[in-house]
Amino acid sequence: MGLIIHAPNVHQGGGRTLLNALLTCADQSTCCVVDERMPTNKIDPGVVICSIKPTLIDRFKAEVLLAKNAKFGDTVLCFGNLPPLIKSPASVKVFLQNRYLFGKHDFSSFSISTRLRLQLERWWFRTRMQVHYTIIVQSLTMQRELKKSLGFDSIVLPFSAAGTDQPDSGNHDIPETKEFDFVYVSSAEPHKNHAALLDTWAILADQGVRPNLALTVSESSPVAQLIERSKNTHGLKITNFGTLQHGDVQALYANSKALIFPSKLESFGLPLLEAQQLGMPILAPELDYVRDVVEPNETFNADSPTSIARAVMRHMNIESAKSQPICAAEFLARIQETGQV
Repeated sequence: MGLIIHAPNVHQGGGRTLLNALLTCADQSTCCVVDERMPTNKIDPGVVICSIKPTLIDRFKAEVLLAKNAKFGDTVLCFGNLPPLIKSPASVKVFLQNRYLFGKHDFSSFSISTRLRLQLERWWFRTRMQVHYTIIVQSLTMQRELKKSLGFDSIVLPFSAAGTDQPDSGNHDIPETKEFDFVYVSSAEPHKNHAALLDTWAILADQGVRPNLALTVSESSPVAQLIERSKNTHGLKITNFGTLQHGDVQALYANSKALIFPSKLESFGLPLLEAQQLGMPILAPELDYVRDVVEPNETFNADSPTSIARAVMRHMNIESAKSQPICAAEFLARIQETGQV
């Protein structure tokens, strides 16, 4: 009896961080099927590693490989959201992180290729799940919504990478003074809501408030281009570090005063937990996924840049401008004045 960690489609974001933690803990009874872009240098040399190219054909080959090798009595951890394509006699645990695989969502902002991939994966998840498989989710909200959407039962079993990863490079000592007022650790998917965050920083700049913000989106993404345009147009203090390794993310946290997390949709929200563990103040939406993990210091409406801006100002102890009504007589006098009211 052995353990098979099946993750041929995980290579970035929070999934990569958690998978790396699992691989670091794997022993010689473990076989790991991973995307070739995943680092494997920290894995026990006795662990069997099967690296899979990120192509549709090779993904299918990985499913065939799993079907041939997973036997009754083995445990298969499907860490890439999807159950085995070919029914398995093993004890299968499906670690579900992708909230887009069930429920109603607006995919209009995604590319055609991404929309096609998501539709394929939604079909795969819905039709290949077997009654003897176990679905693992990371929050009560995810558990409730999965049950409501597809009728699938699941267990809540979150874990973090704390204590299993080391800084990747450089000197990550905590600086005496922190450079960034806020940090947002995330990828560039539409639901991460960077457009609203950039609008928020523009609103703040119009009021003379220019907090220093650190971001971590891929430099090749459209969001990175939007960041540069917003910086140039409004003179915003924003630094995009691009995609970072987990140890470098920890260093960025150490150099930041607070986490701002405007994401509209999460299966767990790992940066929330990481910030809490570091004792950082957290500004986040008033959404269920947030309070599944932490109690934020400030909350806001993720659809409203004005609401986000007000939360930022409350955190910074800056009073927001309020509309002050005047009496009816003064109103009439003002509108009859020549020139601007």
